[in-house]
Amino acid sequence: MKLKLLHAADLHLDSPFSGLDSRSAETRRNEIRAAFTSMMIYARKADTDLVLLSGDLFDGGLVTRETVALLARECENYGRPVFIAPGNHDPASPNSVWRRVTFPENVHVFTSTALDAVDLCDADGQDTGVTVYGYAFTGPDLDTVPIAGMTVDDPARINLLVCHADMTDPHSSDCPVTAAHLDAFGADYAALGHIHNPPAPGPGCRYAYPGCLEPRGFDERGPKGAILAEIEKTDGPSTVTLRRIRFSKRRYERADCDVTGAETNADIREAIRQTILSFARESGWGEDTCADLRLTGTVTPGLVPDTEALAEDPPCVGSLRLEDRTVPDADPAVLAADPGIRGAVWRELKPALESEDPREREVALRALRYALRAITGERIQN
Repeated sequence: MKLKLLHAADLHLDSPFSGLDSRSAETRRNEIRAAFTSMMIYARKADTDLVLLSGDLFDGGLVTRETVALLARECENYGRPVFIAPGNHDPASPNSVWRRVTFPENVHVFTSTALDAVDLCDADGQDTGVTVYGYAFTGPDLDTVPIAGMTVDDPARINLLVCHADMTDPHSSDCPVTAAHLDAFGADYAALGHIHNPPAPGPGCRYAYPGCLEPRGFDERGPKGAILAEIEKTDGPSTVTLRRIRFSKRRYERADCDVTGAETNADIREAIRQTILSFARESGWGEDTCADLRLTGTVTPGLVPDTEALAEDPPCVGSLRLEDRTVPDADPAVLAADPGIRGAVWRELKPALESEDPREREVALRALRYALRAITGERIQN
């Protein structure tokens, strides 16, 4: 038996993007919808046998009619089995979309925390030798592990598990599944959801997170997409091959840019340019990239990096955000021991300079630079 499937999770359709203006937020929501459409078109053209969607398809309970229609339409156009296991963001609660909406006949939504199983049949009603197991979150938490103590009914079949679960924390309230649970259950492949930045599945791995389909911010870095899984099983254990397929329209990246020795903002701009070009060559940064660079290193005491102006018109990337973490080229130990006004300024600003708040650190650094330059009567460098 051979089986090819596409596995995705954590789409978070209709995310609010509350930190953006209304137009930008709608653009990002449309990009997530477009990524899902692209994925379903790929699933059809790649001649996959089924699609597994492992939860958090929606960001929350407030879902637009247009988005629900999109999900139903793309699944119907695909025309082959689609299995959905709701997660903690889109649980199958009594008033949820999963219980109120009638989806196309080829879509099966798991709606109970109890493990369920579906044997697949072909268009002629003949058994295919494939069983899909799954369960759902029915609320924001799931403290139990539905597969605990369970095993597949018939190890000779190709057995699949689709579920939303957290393998990173044994005390998680988001279904704390462990490798031991999965190994004991015995599925040929477990399609997991919940972790947005998972490691790449290793050779022979029988369970994996695909990560989110489209990143929503700098906490979801790198290209994103789904997993194409190919399973072959005759007599004995199956062979599983997993491959990540990119569907994201954007990628978010974060890196440091050392500007040590800079005396002017022009020097910093050149360091930024070289850093971005290096990542473009080595890591594929391009016009699809939203880059966040942290300026680090020591610079001349009077230099105040103009982060807004420096972020304009960046080379190679689509957008650039800068955070100033540089420090004036002045020895902190010397400043701390200075009995004069320089030491007093340093001691006053020190808590803010060490703050966890990036904005507070930036303001404190600017204040320190202005103060050190003013004390010596020198001109502020822009």
